Formats: sequence, structure tokens, C-alpha cells
Amino acid sequence: MVKKERRTKIIATIGPASSSISVLIRMVRAGMSMARLNFSHGKHEEHAHLIRTIRAASKKADIPVGILGDLQGPRIRIGELPDHGIELRPRQSVILDVSVKEYEPGGSLPITYALQKDVKAGDRIFIDDGLIEVEVKRVQKTAVHCLVKMGGILTSHKGMNLPDTHVTAVAFTKKDREDLLFGLEHGIDWVALSFVATPESVASVREIAAGYCRDIGRVPPKIIAKIERKEAVDHFHDILEVVDGVMLARGDLGIEVPFEEVPLIQKEFTEICRQAGKPIVIATHMLDSMSEHPRATRAEVSDVANAVIDHADAVMLSAETAMGKYPDIAVQTMASVITEVEASRFDDISFYQIHCIPDIATAFAQVMHTLAEHGQIQAIATSASFGDLAQKINIFRPNVPIIIACESQEQAKQYLLRAGFQPVVLDDEPATFIHRMERLIHDQRIIDKKSRVAYVIETARGDVQLIIRG
Repeated sequence: MVKKERRTKIIATIGPASSSISVLIRMVRAGMSMARLNFSHGKHEEHAHLIRTIRAASKKADIPVGILGDLQGPRIRIGELPDHGIELRPRQSVILDVSVKEYEPGGSLPITYALQKDVKAGDRIFIDDGLIEVEVKRVQKTAVHCLVKMGGILTSHKGMNLPDTHVTAVAFTKKDREDLLFGLEHGIDWVALSFVATPESVASVREIAAGYCRDIGRVPPKIIAKIERKEAVDHFHDILEVVDGVMLARGDLGIEVPFEEVPLIQKEFTEICRQAGKPIVIATHMLDSMSEHPRATRAEVSDVANAVIDHADAVMLSAETAMGKYPDIAVQTMASVITEVEASRFDDISFYQIHCIPDIATAFAQVMHTLAEHGQIQAIATSASFGDLAQKINIFRPNVPIIIACESQEQAKQYLLRAGFQPVVLDDEPATFIHRMERLIHDQRIIDKKSRVAYVIETARGDVQLIIRG
């Protein structure tokens, strides 16, 4: 028999509700594979404490957990307002002014970004996740004059989205650089870049990370681009080329593009990522009601299920685990949905989803998919250093564990974001790889000695070999 694990991974955001080691242990045992630190909130000392606590919880639970550092990016926000907020009424005129430091009754609203550089008359500005909408009427030196189209109570620090505007702000800010270096120093496994618009914005981050990690002797983190702007949708293929994975941040994206397009974008981009062998994370509001209630709505359960059916690598919890009342139950709920869906026929890869077989490695991957589907093998074992074999194997999402040999614990934790992978630390010398991998997975009780395992290795000459044992 094989130790059955969910293929689809769970990322949970860590915050005040989940900062204690007891809660984190429950979350790890419930199915959290990766902990997300949101650098939009909190100080470095607080994040350092969280990192130590996450690692302690992982050790106590004896289950590996990776850490993803999510950079804030050029967040465009409302400035400081009275505690009770201010009411904006439809057809009311308002002024957004970057030069205003403190709001005075009846005066201009302070903002954190010089909007006047980018917006023009007729552009829409959405505030507070789209709950408030204003239209630009005219632009002055530091001020943007707007007419309220959809009103509401506006409070401090609410984010703004500009779906009609090309935002010139750089995707990687000074704060992001400071947060990135902090994360690298503390050994984060993945770094998420916010508001990526073009592939060029990724190159400098990768260069900084590689150089700093080389200096401190750490493995550089993998880079994930958050798709949350219309520009990112338009340049998706180019962005995917230069990153290690993507996160579909549906909250901001659903404001930047018509909301009815988001489910179709999710399906299309998830399929593109699977074919490319790069992980995709589906995020935002997946179990949002569980921030307040111990049970998810049926619509939320269906949302998680559809992400699994789409073959996303991971699904993510945000406020549900960072601020919610039931962080561990939210993880448990998500894990239960994943388990049920993965056991169904709806999670299977269909022949129409297999587009082409361009090389021998991909052909081997298709063979293993077929063997797994017909119960002829119970696990697949390979190594992270055998070219892109592992990624090609997972294109077909076989319904058995993919045991991946990694050269270090740091590399192993990076594979925790990829669907189906169970990373282990093992030297990949081809001559003895199968014997040593077989002994390790038996010792760790990942499989028993009666199970058949497909070993996929790359020889010193670069040949791909498939050997089935058991």
C-alpha cells in the first residue's frame, strides 16, 4: 500500500488568528503544505517570530511545511481618515490628492500614490475591492477630481484599482526590496511578486535574490507572479516564461477585468500552466465565510472543488486563516473537499487535455499516467536534478504519489507547492539511485514492499530510463 496524500496542496496565510504554535500544529496536521506571510502587514520582528513558530510547528507535527513570502508591490491606497470613516454619496464630487497628509472635513482625500501621473478624464477608480466607484473628471497638478458613481463608507488605507489606466509605478518597490532581503535571510522558499504587469519586472528580483543567496550560502527561492492586473492577463504567456509559477489573485483581478471573465481566465490559465509544467495557485475568497462561521457555504465548497477539477497545483486561504475564527477548521474543510474531488472521475486527465508528445521524456510521462490510471503502479520516483523530467511527469497528473529526490531540505520544501509531489532528500547518483530510493521510501513507510514503483532516471549519457520494481 501507499501512504495516500492529497495531490492538490493547501497554502494558508498566517496572521493573528494562526500565530500560536498550537493552532499552527493543528493546521499542519489538517493539511497545510505552505504558510504564506503577507508582507503588506506586520513588522519584520513579527514575521521573524512567525517563521520560527511555523518551523517549530512543522517539527512537532513531523510534517514538512514551506514558507511563501508575499511582497506588497505598488499598492495604491487611500491615506489616513477618521476612525469612523467618511460617507461618499452617489453624484458627489471628491478630490483625491497625493499632497494631502491629513484629512480635514469637507476637504480632499489623502492618497498614497500620485494618480495624476497616470489617470485621465473618463477613467474609473474602484476603491475597497470595488465597493466604491468614482469616475475621473479632470486632473490637476497633484489632485484628481472625481464624481462618485457608487458610494459607501470609506475608511483608511483601502486599496484602489484602476482598470482603465496604465499604471506607471514600478512593480518592485523599496519596501519590497527590504522585505525580500529579510525573507531571504530567513530562508523563505517561495517569493510572490504583486501587481506584475510585464516579464521585465521579474528579472531584477531574480537577480537580487540569486546574488544575496549566493553571498549568504542559501538556496534562492522560487518566484511566483501574482496575476491581478489586466496587463498581466494580456502578457500572461510572456510572464509565465520567466517565473517559476503563478498565483491567480482573483480579488483584484475581478475588479481589473469584468468579473464574469474570471472563471474562464482561471480555467484557461490553469490549463496553460499544467501544459507548461509550472505550478498555479488559485487564491482569494475560497472559503471566505469561514472567517466568521465554522461551516463553508455550498458555493465556496464548489469553488474549491472546481479549482481541483481544473488541476490547479494549490488552493489558498487568506483572511480565513490569518484573521478568521476557525483557521484550522478552514484548512480541514479545504482538505476534505480536495480529498473527495481527487477520488472522483472529474479529477482525471482526459485525452483531449493531452495536446502533444514532443519528446521521449513526455512519452514516458504519458505511459506512467496510463499505468497509474489502470492500477499497474502505486508510485513514481525520480529526481529533481534529472532535467525537467519531474515537471513533464506531472503534466499528466498521475493519481499516484510522485516521490522526488532533492539535494537539500531547502529544495525539497520548494516542491511542496507542486501538485502530487512528495519530496525527500536523497543524492541522485544514477548507478545506485534506485536501490537507495527504494530503501528510503520503505524505511519512511511511504510505500510497502509489495507496491510497484516506476523509477524514472536520467543516465550519465542523458538517456531516460523507466524501470518498474515491486
